[in-house]
Amino acid sequence: MKPRVRLGVVCLVVLINAVGARLTSAQDTGPEFERQNRVADLVRLLGAGPGALIADVGAGDGAFTVPIARAVAPSGRVIAVDISEAALNKLRDRMSREKVGNVDVVAGAADDPHLPAGQFDGVLIHNAYHEMTEHEAMLRHVREALKPSGHFVVVEPLHDSSRGLPRDRQVANHDIEPGIVDEELRSAGFEIIERDDAFITFTSVAGGFWLIVAGVR
Repeated sequence: MKPRVRLGVVCLVVLINAVGARLTSAQDTGPEFERQNRVADLVRLLGAGPGALIADVGAGDGAFTVPIARAVAPSGRVIAVDISEAALNKLRDRMSREKVGNVDVVAGAADDPHLPAGQFDGVLIHNAYHEMTEHEAMLRHVREALKPSGHFVVVEPLHDSSRGLPRDRQVANHDIEPGIVDEELRSAGFEIIERDDAFITFTSVAGGFWLIVAGVR
């Protein structure tokens, strides 16, 4: 991991999961999943300690929601957001099955995660940012949702075969380069605190997950 540069109070972490490394499904739980996906680092960077309020935006079936919810228990909560009704149903089923009671499941919109302003200690976007067609609006809402001391965490993949392609072609490959997101974060009022372009290496193809930590200006 590259050295940290402390530029602000609020952190944005971009962490990734993609084809060729890990698939996050309802069956993905337990120590091995958490080790491979560096969940402990994710929890730490989110500031997801007991009593914290964290949002998992683009939560899917809740593979990361569950460990974060356990990290903030007993008095903290997680708001799990997705725009897919199928994903929301899977989230509800998973929370019930795993007996996680401190998660609120919220239906978001393409341009708005529907998070209250100034309330969150941390916000996670994991392997979902590249899918967001209204990413400028989403970044604006996430920034507004964070406390002044909050952390914002995003996760994205990049296969070597996508490097250097235009943004739209990378997105079509379910990838996005850290440099592109770096610029978009700065334009949205974030400043970069930490960046690791090789946070996790894919196991079966060339490429991996990158990580960015940023603060709110």
